[in-house]
Amino acid sequence: MTQEEFSRRFKCSPINRTKRRRLPRNVAVALGNWGSPKAVPALTVALNDDDPLVRGHAAWALGRIGIAGALDALRTRLAVEEGEWATSEIMSSLGS
Repeated sequence: MTQEEFSRRFKCSPINRTKRRRLPRNVAVALGNWGSPKAVPALTVALNDDDPLVRGHAAWALGRIGIAGALDALRTRLAVEEGEWATSEIMSSLGS
């Protein structure tokens, strides 16, 4: 969802104050704190978000969950990640 689509969808909602990039970041943090393997598919999608802020938080969350599928997603993303901070979060989550 682009920022424009987000703004249109949540125009009359308090969620609009959050802005598009903060919502998936906050969800990634919540899912990481939850720690359930059920969150891995959604976090894997977020790991490929256009925004490095979202990718970095998704990496952190996947590292917290720590199951094989989460770690595989992190390794796959590490091979193509270009953002310095997101790369650092991925490596930290992998224990590198």
